[in-house]
Amino acid sequence: MNIRLDPPPVPPLTSSQRSQLRNRVMDKSRPTRDQSTRRWVAPVVAVAAVAAVVAGTLVITGKPSSDPGVAGTPAQTPTQAQAQARARIGVDLGAVPRGDASTLLRDCTFPEEKGIVKILWSRHVRGITKDSTTSVAVALNSTGSHPASARLGYRFCMTRVPPSAKLGAVGSVGIVADQAWTARPTAERGLVALGGSDTDFTNDLGTLQAWTIYRAGPDIARVEARYVLNGKAGEWTKGVVDGGFAYTEVQAHGRFTVGQRLKAEVRAFDAAGKLVPVKG
Repeated sequence: MNIRLDPPPVPPLTSSQRSQLRNRVMDKSRPTRDQSTRRWVAPVVAVAAVAAVVAGTLVITGKPSSDPGVAGTPAQTPTQAQAQARARIGVDLGAVPRGDASTLLRDCTFPEEKGIVKILWSRHVRGITKDSTTSVAVALNSTGSHPASARLGYRFCMTRVPPSAKLGAVGSVGIVADQAWTARPTAERGLVALGGSDTDFTNDLGTLQAWTIYRAGPDIARVEARYVLNGKAGEWTKGVVDGGFAYTEVQAHGRFTVGQRLKAEVRAFDAAGKLVPVKG
């Protein structure tokens, strides 16, 4: 008796067939309305990438740290730490270009959503690759149904341009829970996270990115973030503070895996350069 169960040979799939298969998998695995949705362009990594979670591995700190990556550095006063570790790079590119506004509005809409999305705040920031830029936003859909945790209908969203197979996810949208939206910054907690991702990556898995949108307290004039990966810290990166909102973003470069997370440390300063507490 022949008990071998070898499958019959299957000819290689064409690029069109691979695209159709990937789209079917994405449709089956698309999150529900009470989660987050990402839009991908020609991912070359495993199909499991579509299940990457939009969440936040975020460490908010109001205490200055020693210089990034230097082991055994003695504790420093806030003035010394601020002078030595001041962010040398930034992410802000100003207002969203008029030509990108329609793309941002599209990516800020959930699949099959019929309501009208209203952009409440937006910003143009650096991209995940050198030849791309990003727009981020907070928006509201005043019509339609919403999950129980987000009856107010607020959301956060992101879009990257120009669309490219290098980018990985080119657009995402997620809900802002009512509890987060109604929580106001305080003197002890100057930042309230509304949403973001700690698992974004380029299709070659060479860049891992974490970004977060916050509601910011009136005393905050500058925010900075750095990643911590395998016990080593990256450079402090200056984020955006604008119109009562803030945005931070960090990138690590190397070889990563789908679903790998990037922890970020965040600090904030007032107009005089003094640290503002951001963790209640």
